[in-house]
Amino acid sequence: MTTHNSTVRLNLEFYKKQAKSLLKSAEAGDAPSQQRLQRHSPELEKSKPALHDAQLAIAREQGFPSWPAFHAFIEESNLNFQELVDNFIGAAVSDYARAKSLLAANPKIADAGFYVALVLGKTETVERALDESPALAKEKSGPQKCEPLLYTCFSRFANPALPNANSLVEVARVLLKHGADPDAASHEIPNNPLSCLYAASGLNNNPALTQLLLETGANPNDNESLYHSTEHPDLTSFKVLLKHGANPNGTNALKHMLDREDLEGLQLLLAAGADPNEINSQDATALHWAVWRNRSAKVVVALLDANADINAKRKDGRTAYALATIGGRADIATLLAARGTDTTLSLIDSFIASAASVDASTAPNAEPALAVPNFSGKEHILPDLAISHNTSAVLALLTAGVPINSRGDHGATALHWACWHGFADLATLLLDHGASLTIEDMQFHGTPPGWFIHGVNNCHEPRGDYAEVARLLIAAGAAIPATDLPTGNPEVDAVLRTHRLIK
Repeated sequence: MTTHNSTVRLNLEFYKKQAKSLLKSAEAGDAPSQQRLQRHSPELEKSKPALHDAQLAIAREQGFPSWPAFHAFIEESNLNFQELVDNFIGAAVSDYARAKSLLAANPKIADAGFYVALVLGKTETVERALDESPALAKEKSGPQKCEPLLYTCFSRFANPALPNANSLVEVARVLLKHGADPDAASHEIPNNPLSCLYAASGLNNNPALTQLLLETGANPNDNESLYHSTEHPDLTSFKVLLKHGANPNGTNALKHMLDREDLEGLQLLLAAGADPNEINSQDATALHWAVWRNRSAKVVVALLDANADINAKRKDGRTAYALATIGGRADIATLLAARGTDTTLSLIDSFIASAASVDASTAPNAEPALAVPNFSGKEHILPDLAISHNTSAVLALLTAGVPINSRGDHGATALHWACWHGFADLATLLLDHGASLTIEDMQFHGTPPGWFIHGVNNCHEPRGDYAEVARLLIAAGAAIPATDLPTGNPEVDAVLRTHRLIK
């Protein structure tokens, strides 16, 4: 990266105007301007340039990988030291990579007082401040206007894999000794308080910090901690919560555990009294969820052995057997049939089941033998089948006339889900049929390429071939969002680098 003199007061508006001017010149046909854009965005040969392309060019010409990185540098170069400290504290409780970067660029921040000590685990500094002002332990103060224990528990430096983790536990111990409330919570999100215990267990997965809070009176049933603790493959904090009486019912923790394959975690929840027949807003039980999330036969057997209702129906009338059938899970359908489930299927599900038996790659024009049912009002089935990676059934529905940009969960299309999971064969099919690359989902307002970039690092399973999906999107002329680039995935970044989307 180019070295800049941090004493220079950079002007963000100047570079914004430069980007707009560059875009305007390129649109007017100015060859040098067009070459500048294409140098940093080769895919523009197939698509119309946009402002983000010009901003990327400006940023890279200044030695930065992306416009957001350049934007952040400019803002920070214009801050005084106290503002830098406040920015660091804000980053420490929300974005470890950003906090680490700020600290590396400004090492003096580490000694900048009480609130920095709270997020870095400087026990002596905290003790000294509390000896001088005991009331600090319980006051809402500092740049985040919250209790000191929240700074410590939410600090991303409390991750057990980091060297600060143990010292942050000691800082929490000091604060609690001075009267800090172990149930202190952030109310930044309206109607959704996030407690210190949530930060310790669900966010940072720090078992020592989790244990300390529970031993000093934290409520294990805060509606967030147990649910989010299931997200970590290391179940240590999760086990600490259960040991201290966390009740899994009413938390959706059982279904969240089923979002990934973890038989041990499932069995621990069932042993703790989790009800496999508890339903969510779609009347889905844990058995429905396990089948829909493509869990193993061992997981399904564990639920059945815990008295899961094998014939329970969701709001759409589907049993677990129907879900297994339309999801192409013949093994699970056979298992459920052997355990005595009702094997009756609706006309639509019979059609999908027939389609699922066709290999879309070897018989792309094949159609199921059954008559095509009426899918009016049920178009959401198309993205639903994309989630379960049922490419043959997706093809059958497209052949039957179901609109390719039909919306399902989160208002997302089938291509959104193919990109999220990295399902290259499904993405190929959808792109060949004209799926929109620019349509936004209705909850997060992201395009399919945006879901792809986010899915590379945040989709846990199932995961497909993200590098191939990157190639497909670029070949289709997709605008790959510069945010979160590079992705950190070597295979994907190699593709992006080949097309000069990153350096």
